[in-house]
Amino acid sequence: MSRHATAYVRSLGITDGTALTVLTLLAALTHAPGDPHRPEDIPEVMGLYLQDSDIPDLAAQAGLAPEAFRRQLRGLRQHVKMDVLEHADGVWEIVYGPSYTRRPEPRPARPDLTRGGPHPFWLPGWDHYSTWGYEQGPGGHQHLYAQLLLNQDGPDAEPRIWITPPQYTVRTLDELAGAIARALGPHQPVPMPASLIRTFLTSPPPAPRDGALSDGVG
Repeated sequence: MSRHATAYVRSLGITDGTALTVLTLLAALTHAPGDPHRPEDIPEVMGLYLQDSDIPDLAAQAGLAPEAFRRQLRGLRQHVKMDVLEHADGVWEIVYGPSYTRRPEPRPARPDLTRGGPHPFWLPGWDHYSTWGYEQGPGGHQHLYAQLLLNQDGPDAEPRIWITPPQYTVRTLDELAGAIARALGPHQPVPMPASLIRTFLTSPPPAPRDGALSDGVG
């Protein structure tokens, strides 16, 4: 008897008595390795292969006719998330466990771009090493900075563009985007509007089609 599988089945709170009896019988046949003295350490996935020739004996233990037991097997997924596969060769493949029934973890929130850093700068050609963020200046006043490197220069090169006091004192994303747009002028064949620069500060660009990567340089 598998104490781990049985403990898991009991934790499910199945209200249908017949379904609970059938799944408990399956749990007793399940191989679930682990410390037998710690049934709470339940494996993420458990399962067993059941021969159709085993069903008459199991059905008798459940107080059911063999065909009624088979119907219960087919209906177990109505009571708990699991896989019950009935193969043509008479083998029943039954897989279940906490990985099926655990509530999904909430997706992480988008990064808070209103503080901290460094945050990435996703302008193609400048997106490998460039960063921006917030820092404290004299008197405790917070301002934004940007450190922009061309991809071709490598991570150890001096930034082509520094947006930082005293030359620049910017306190909002719009101001930072405007300062970057002006500083990028000599490096771009066509001036880029600040509104577009702002999108590269806050959102990665969509993936290119057909695997083509744009890695333009100034």
